[in-house]
Amino acid sequence: MRMSHYYLALAILLAPALLTTAVLGALHNGDSQLHLEAGLVTAVLCLATNTLFILFMVVTGRVMKAAMRTRPLSPAFLAELNEFFATKRAFPMALFAALSVTATAVLGYGKRIGVPAPVHVVLGLGAVLLNLWTIPVAMRTLKENQGLLDRATRELDRLDRELGPVPEEATEIPWIVGARVRWVIFALTAWAPYLYWGLVVWKGDFSNLSHAFLIGSAILSGFGFLRAWRTEPTTQT
Repeated sequence: MRMSHYYLALAILLAPALLTTAVLGALHNGDSQLHLEAGLVTAVLCLATNTLFILFMVVTGRVMKAAMRTRPLSPAFLAELNEFFATKRAFPMALFAALSVTATAVLGYGKRIGVPAPVHVVLGLGAVLLNLWTIPVAMRTLKENQGLLDRATRELDRLDRELGPVPEEATEIPWIVGARVRWVIFALTAWAPYLYWGLVVWKGDFSNLSHAFLIGSAILSGFGFLRAWRTEPTTQT
């Protein structure tokens, strides 16, 4: 199966979920438990759908660059891919579609954090429309991108037949940052859920949060800092 098939499967679930959540919010004025649960499922589904598309586009570029390092693949493929990113609007649309749903879900707690309910309504309608608009645009983009990958694959197969197999170590894609930096990022982001609930949901009153939440965040963060401390600065794996 191609990536467009996976994306289409998620999109088929996402479209009715968006509409159902919006209708439930309109019927119950956004106060029903059913609307809250539907909104949570829809938000997760929306993030999964758009993240799948974004990651595929990013990985495509990295794979193409790796192929050019190991084989004399024409730079025209990478140039076409760069032009593809520059001219296609699906990538930023998917990014904003995911962000809009996330913001809508957060502002669903408008009454608790002092945000007027109409803000949630307007943002929610905008998120629904943006996501429904993004789906067909992203599908067309995936099909066009797949065509580019197919041409590159055929060229790589031809080069493999002529030049022989590529050593496995030559195909490894290096990280932009080292392992120590990645572990530090992990350690810092471990506090994100705790800070979000304390600062946003409970408006700075951390006493409402469970001690287990604090301990769990501290353990994860400490684990990350410990791994960063024990990792060599030059390690890239």
